[in-house]
Parts: sequence; C-alpha cells; structure tokens
Amino acid sequence: MIEVSRVALELDLSRLSQWLWAQGIAHRIAEEQGEQVLYIAPEQAEYLPAMRQLLRRYVMEPEFRQVLASTPLPVSTEPELEALKTPYPRVSPRQAPLLFGVLGMAAIAALLTGFGAGGPALRALLIVDPFQLDFHMMDLSARWEGLLAILAAGQWWRLITPDLLHFHLLHLAFNALMCWVWGGQLELRRGSSAFLGLFVFASVISNVAQFLGSHYLFGGLSGFAYALIGYSWLWRRVEPDVFMPDFFWRFSLLWLVLGYTPLTVWLGIGQMANEAHLFGLLAGLFWAWLTVLRPARRR
Repeated sequence: MIEVSRVALELDLSRLSQWLWAQGIAHRIAEEQGEQVLYIAPEQAEYLPAMRQLLRRYVMEPEFRQVLASTPLPVSTEPELEALKTPYPRVSPRQAPLLFGVLGMAAIAALLTGFGAGGPALRALLIVDPFQLDFHMMDLSARWEGLLAILAAGQWWRLITPDLLHFHLLHLAFNALMCWVWGGQLELRRGSSAFLGLFVFASVISNVAQFLGSHYLFGGLSGFAYALIGYSWLWRRVEPDVFMPDFFWRFSLLWLVLGYTPLTVWLGIGQMANEAHLFGLLAGLFWAWLTVLRPARRR
C-alpha cells in the first residue's frame, strides 16, 4: 500500500473512508505512532496527488466533510472508479491480476484434463504422479513417503497445482466465485503480495493435509477459498468495513461440518475435500493473525 498522508488521531475519517469505498478507491486507514495514516492500493498510485488534495480539504473544511458523500470524485471517470453497487469490491483483471491469473490457469487446467478425466496433464498437476510410485498409496506412511519422494525429485509445484484441478463445471464456477469475491477484496485492498502470500501458504497446507488424510486424487480451489474466509473473518476485527457477512461465516462452518457426514454423498455432490477445507480455514486464520491482527495490536 502507498501512504497518502497522516492526520491527527482524533479526526474521524469514517465518512471519508465510506465515500472512498463507494467510489471504488481501495484504501486502508491505520494507526501508527499516534497518528492516522491513509494508504491507497499500488494500482491506484496515479491518483495520489488528487487523494492528498482531497484529504487536505477534508481536514481543513468542516463543511466539506458534511457534503462529501454527495460530492463526485474529482479524479477520474474510469469504470473501476464508479460507485459500487454491491457491498464487496467487484474487481477487474487490472485491479487483481494475480487472482485472475490463478482463475485463468484453473480454467485452462480444466480444459486440458477434461475436468479431471485423466491423461498426462492431470498426472502433472496432481500432488503425486501415481505412475511414478511403486508402493501402495492407501497407507498413510506410504503417502508420506510419496510426498517426500516428489520433493526430493524437485517437483515442488505439486504442492500448489492441485488447486487448479476441478472435476466438473459447477465445482470450478463455485470456487471461482468465492475467490473472486474474497480474493479480489484481499488483492485490491492489501496488494498482490498479500494475496500471493496467503495463496501459497494456504495451498501448501491444505493440499498436504488432504493428501495425507485421504489419497492423491483431489483438487480444487476450495482449500484456498476457506483460507480466504478465515482470513477475512479475522481481518474484519481490525478493519470493520471488510466484507464478511456473519451469515456466510456461519454457513461456511456448517458446510465444513456437513462435509464430514454422508449427507453430501446422499445429495449427489460427492465426497468433500474435508481436510483441505479444515486446514485451509486454519491456515487463513493463522495467516491473518500473523500479518494483520498481530501487527495491529503492536501498533
């Protein structure tokens, strides 16, 4: 994030923050060394001079603060800066390039593998290639041995590439929607590096947990999606305007529990990647505590 300016701690910036989000301006307000610091996303650095002028007016003119909510943005009329019609950021590829890169690769993987039907492309993306292993994978110790074998062979990408595998269109569409909403919010507001850090960390944790807990034939972005849910839930404790409705948080926990029952099989959905969901959620909570909650408490 890029620093715009610093203002006194006693000045209420909530009205300004609401108006900025309404215009699609990704930003963050933090308390540092007894002052409030306004940051904007790196993708919007071109608006930095206008943002500083806007903040000066907000500080110096009380009447301006009263009418700000109805004042048009004096910066740009680009589509991504138009007023948002939904409570969450509807990001574009320009605003969230890493997110759309991941979703694009998942779509390509679905086509190359025939939605997990088989072939060399599928084996290249699985956490292990069963054709390269000469021992039974239904035993936990054998799976652990297989994991060590692929790492020793330098195939580190296999810890992440199961995220790209999806086994039917609805599977891909639902995971893509979840990542677009909450992954887009993360990359827009905290930057691409924050998105990448959570993606790599949560993908490795959830994929390894799923492999050790079940078998090698699994895939999908749902582990990362659960990490985004856990991350956003804890992130909202620091920044209350983060989008994470309580009903969705409760529904996600309920769905996680139901995955451990036969209900999903009875409904024709199939066996859920329960370990990926659970450990993805835990990874997201831990990453939020490490990178958001803990630094905020120190400040």
